[in-house]
Amino acid sequence: MTEIKGFIAALDVEWHGRYPVRITKKQKEQFLQEWETELHARNFTTSRIVARKLLRCTNLDTDCENPRVIFMAHYDTPSIIPFWFSWLFRLIGHTRQILALVLLVGLLVLVSLLLASVGLATWFHLLIFLSLLTLFIPNPHNREDNTSGVIGLMALADWLHQQPALQNEVQLLFLDNEEWGLLGSGALKQVWQKQGHPYQNAVIINLDCISRGQTPLLIYHRNGAVAERLRPYLQKHLPPLQIMDMGPVPLSDNYTFGREGAVDISYADPTLIPGGYYIPRIHTPADNDFFPDKLQPLLQGLTDFLQDELID
Repeated sequence: MTEIKGFIAALDVEWHGRYPVRITKKQKEQFLQEWETELHARNFTTSRIVARKLLRCTNLDTDCENPRVIFMAHYDTPSIIPFWFSWLFRLIGHTRQILALVLLVGLLVLVSLLLASVGLATWFHLLIFLSLLTLFIPNPHNREDNTSGVIGLMALADWLHQQPALQNEVQLLFLDNEEWGLLGSGALKQVWQKQGHPYQNAVIINLDCISRGQTPLLIYHRNGAVAERLRPYLQKHLPPLQIMDMGPVPLSDNYTFGREGAVDISYADPTLIPGGYYIPRIHTPADNDFFPDKLQPLLQGLTDFLQDELID
C-alpha cells in the first residue's frame, strides 16, 4: 500500500474541510454524491438502499452479488454530548455502557435526594436539563467518529482497484443513522433478508473510530469465529490489539450482525477504573485531530487478510 499515509492524510483534509457535519438529509446527500464519484472513479458500481426504521436511512453499497468479505463504516455524524458524559465514559468506558448507564441513573437519583433535603433539587434538575440541550447541537468536528472509518473504507477501495482479482469479492457498505441506535444497519439487514442477500456467508468487518486511541480493539458479540481469523493478521501490525466479547452491549454497527460473527475495530484508551476502554473525545468539539500513522498498520493487516483469504 504505497503512499497510503499521504493518501489518507489528503482525504482527511478534504473531507473534514468540506463535509464536517453529516446530520441533515442535505448534508448526507452532498457527502454521498462525493463518495459515489470517488468509487466510480475506481471502477466500482454503487447502489443506494433507502429504508425506514424509525428514521429514514440511506445506505450506500458497492454492487457485489456474492461477497466473501463485507467492510462497513457509518458516515453519519453525532451531536454534542453533555460534558459530564465524557467524564463518565473516561472513568468507566464505552465498553461498559450498561454499567455506565446504571451508575449514571443511580448518581442522578442520589444527588436529587440529597439536594431535595435542602431545597435545591429543582435547580439541579434545571441544570441537568440545560446540559442535555447540547444533544440537539450538531458536532462541528468529527474527524474520528466516523470520518476515520469512512476514510479507511476509501483507502481499501483504492487498494482493491489495484487488485482486480479481489475487487469483485469484497463489498463496501456505508451506513446511515448509527448514532441514533444502529438504525441504518438494522434497516439494511431487513432489506437484505427480504432480498436473499448472502451476507450470512461473508466475513463482516466494521470500522469505527480508527485513528486516535492507544489500544486497537477487536470486538465481537458472542460469536468469535471471525475475530479469531482476523487476530493474527492484525496483531502482526498492531501488537497492542485486544480482543473483546461485548455480549449484549452494542458499540457500533457490527452488533446488528453479531450472530454472523461480525466484528468492529476501534481504537480506544484504558479507563481510569482498570479493565475498561473509552474512545477519547468523540461526540465533542475536541474531536478535531487525525493520525494517519495509526490507520496505516490497520489497513496493512486487513489487506494481508484479504490476500490470504481470497486468493487460492
